[in-house]
Amino acid sequence: MRALVYRGPGNLELTEVADPIPGPGEVIVEVAAAGLCGTDRHLVAGELGVPDGTIPGHETAGRIAALGDGVDGWTEGDPVVCYGQVVCGACAACLGGHQNRCARPVGFGMARPGGFADYVAVPARCLVALPDSVDPAIGAIATDAIATPFHALTTVGRLRAGETVVVIGAGGLGLHAVGLARMMGAARIVAADPSAEARDVALAVGADDVFDPSTHDQPGRALRKLVGGAQVAFEFVGRADTVEYGLECLASGGRLVVVGVGHDRPQLPPIIRFIGMELTVAGSFGSTLADIATVVELIDRGRLDVSQSVSRRVGLEDVPGLLAEPGGPARTVIDPAESPGGHSGGSREGSRGGTDG
Repeated sequence: MRALVYRGPGNLELTEVADPIPGPGEVIVEVAAAGLCGTDRHLVAGELGVPDGTIPGHETAGRIAALGDGVDGWTEGDPVVCYGQVVCGACAACLGGHQNRCARPVGFGMARPGGFADYVAVPARCLVALPDSVDPAIGAIATDAIATPFHALTTVGRLRAGETVVVIGAGGLGLHAVGLARMMGAARIVAADPSAEARDVALAVGADDVFDPSTHDQPGRALRKLVGGAQVAFEFVGRADTVEYGLECLASGGRLVVVGVGHDRPQLPPIIRFIGMELTVAGSFGSTLADIATVVELIDRGRLDVSQSVSRRVGLEDVPGLLAEPGGPARTVIDPAESPGGHSGGSREGSRGGTDG
């Protein structure tokens, strides 16, 4: 089969590799769509320390092409999406339905071959059914770009209707957080991002206001003045300064949910202010299989607008040349069946199958 293989920093090679063979409890998925995520860009840049020969890709959708021994409940031809990592299924977190906290995770596209290929081997316990009506490109990014903010807003942030929400970082995750907050009944949504393009898209997907932190010496104070104090803020950047101004924009009793991943060490406010205002800071990582299933159902029922989630569809041949370009606020999705050159545009008929618009 064809696969995109990491060959050292800055080098992603399209080559032929052996077809995967399903082990016990595994299936082979014929890839119909794979999201090109910021993590993949960092991986190819050599920042994640993966070994030479790695096949990236952790946002994958397709159809089951073959079944390994002991697989029940699935048949060849079933449309599916794949969880972003192989989870053990036996630790306390997995048994409690918190697969995102698995004690022994193995990431697709890092520690085992990912979806930037014609086929990928996936344990059956890491599959979620995809309705035929949902575009595989949307299904692929639902596993991360949509399910991750869904988990942050619902399970961790406990967003309630009528609350004021600040979304910090209007990239792929943050923009979906805006749409989800709108769907969940937030009274006011403000998206903060230094990119004018990202702010424009945020307004298009449901933000009431946008905020450019780069124009303020003290963005937290300015943002708090703009919104009158947020009940909940979601940080999708992973830097100390964005975490700090996310805290500063909160009203008394406010919650900050940190989703962005990084190595910075942000500072808390003075203890008297932190406890006197009863502020909460919580981390949120990834999503669960149940989160993904719920997101897919919301898309299938037309409850969640994902019409601007996919900016471009490309073939495997196009990807190496795209990595030098900056990532935009929406996802590029790889379709192995796509001819070189691909095309721009959102999902087919917004979220469902049909002809390209």
